[in-house]
Amino acid sequence: MDNSLEATNAKIESLLNQIEQISAENEDSDKLVLLLLDSIRERQISIDSMINDAVDDTFAPSLSKQLKLTENFSRRAAKIMSHRQNLLNLKRTHQRQVKVYQNIDANR
Repeated sequence: MDNSLEATNAKIESLLNQIEQISAENEDSDKLVLLLLDSIRERQISIDSMINDAVDDTFAPSLSKQLKLTENFSRRAAKIMSHRQNLLNLKRTHQRQVKVYQNIDANR
């Protein structure tokens, strides 16, 4: 397997770990997501190149490994996205509740 693909996989793993650890409100969170998207694009280009450069079936085990990694990355990213969407929904709900209480207090 290509060393650059291994490095990209490691970078994606690291970025997912960082995103899981950082709060959604942290400004660095958005930067990490952008870096993750760039790394995923880079990974896809490497995998496409691996497929296009294949001359026989010897690349099948490597491609199978990459498919498993892709599935793992996708599951983790979906879990992170779902968690963050839930946090945003909860934040909106709390903001609405605060506005209701503020309106009640203002009308007293």
